[in-house]
Amino acid sequence: MNHKCPFFIALLLSFALLSHSAYGLTVSEEKKYGKEVFAEVARSATINNDPYISIYAQEIKSRLEDIAGMPFPVVLTIIESNTVDAFATVGGYVFITTGLIGECDREEELAGVMAHEFAHIKKRHIAKRLEKQKFINIGMLATLVAGMLVGDQAGSAVATAGSASAQALSLKYSREDEEEADKEGSAIADRAGYGGLGIADFLKKLRAIGGDKFLPQYLLTHPYHESRIVTLENMWPDSKVTVNTAFFPYVLARAKLFGKVHGPGIDEVLVNRYLKDRNDPVKAYEASLVFSREGKADESIDVASHISSPYRRLLLGEIFVNAHRYDEAIKTLRDSRDPAGMYFLAKAYEGSGNREMAVATLKALIPYGSAYPEILYRLGMLSGRMGDHGQGFEYLGRYYLAMGRYDIARSNFEKAISKYGINSYQAREVMKLMDSMEPKKDAQK
Repeated sequence: MNHKCPFFIALLLSFALLSHSAYGLTVSEEKKYGKEVFAEVARSATINNDPYISIYAQEIKSRLEDIAGMPFPVVLTIIESNTVDAFATVGGYVFITTGLIGECDREEELAGVMAHEFAHIKKRHIAKRLEKQKFINIGMLATLVAGMLVGDQAGSAVATAGSASAQALSLKYSREDEEEADKEGSAIADRAGYGGLGIADFLKKLRAIGGDKFLPQYLLTHPYHESRIVTLENMWPDSKVTVNTAFFPYVLARAKLFGKVHGPGIDEVLVNRYLKDRNDPVKAYEASLVFSREGKADESIDVASHISSPYRRLLLGEIFVNAHRYDEAIKTLRDSRDPAGMYFLAKAYEGSGNREMAVATLKALIPYGSAYPEILYRLGMLSGRMGDHGQGFEYLGRYYLAMGRYDIARSNFEKAISKYGINSYQAREVMKLMDSMEPKKDAQK
């Protein structure tokens, strides 16, 4: 596990600004700079491309956001990284690593971390911290951010040098920020049905993992953990989880198996765990994924077919798709209302040659496109292959917009308008999307 460089502190530094107010940023400036940070992350880091992880995390986010009273719509991005960290930037952008998800034993821990980041946004802690930075050199910091995200030695050297290191240190959260975020975040999590102790449980776990040798990155970017744990436990002595979290262990299995770099022996370990306890549905699922990844289709299907879980058909459907047994996948997933299940159903339709049903199924998943942009990409590509070039370019534009690739998004939107006809309803809707990409002037503080 990589704990060498300050991963998400650096994300806050990837823009230049001057201080103008008590917060240092207007609302529109926060949105603008947050979008720039996101674009830098999207260019420099690998965004997680697992439908279960991305969509499930988005559902947790939506449950929290619905009751949080946020000043901005929250944009959640899952970063593929072994680093254990999460951080909120200006403008409502939140980043969580697969390394952090893999360290969560229970869904309420992930929800607690997420709610804590929402609280930093709601209280505008980042904007207030940035007010202390009178000017930040964007060129130097862009290099800093890119180097840290890549994780190479050159990037680490830049990260620890001179003014860059000083700027990073000055943007750490203060004790007051963390206490306020703990209080507000735990209340958000509790109102959403996750109880108020998720963040405390996660902090205790990371403290135990760190021992005397190192601290996981999350404890470096979110310090003062000892006193925070005690305060939170006193604040929520009778905290209870009331939402259904039964599917989270399967998401966690994917985060651990697909979201981390692991040695060649881990697959054998997972299979042996299953062989010792064939009745454990999560261990069986892990073994079926290992067999599927190794190209052992029959073994994978056999194990998945006998998973004792209410989610068996959902999990088995993906295994059929991976084995290119599309007709069986369609039969298994046809009635699924789970968004990840519907995504694999669309892949099965596409693999079987039924592009019309694949497109219809993907269109039903458009609301999940921001959480899992691959939906938009596949819809765009399929539409183009079917001759609907306007729709093809539109959804490719939506995909690149969701990925922070604004220039490529604009190019595809312009092609979509040309194919639709500039006076068409579809073209007008695309032009609205293009307008949303432009920064708006706003005096709101």
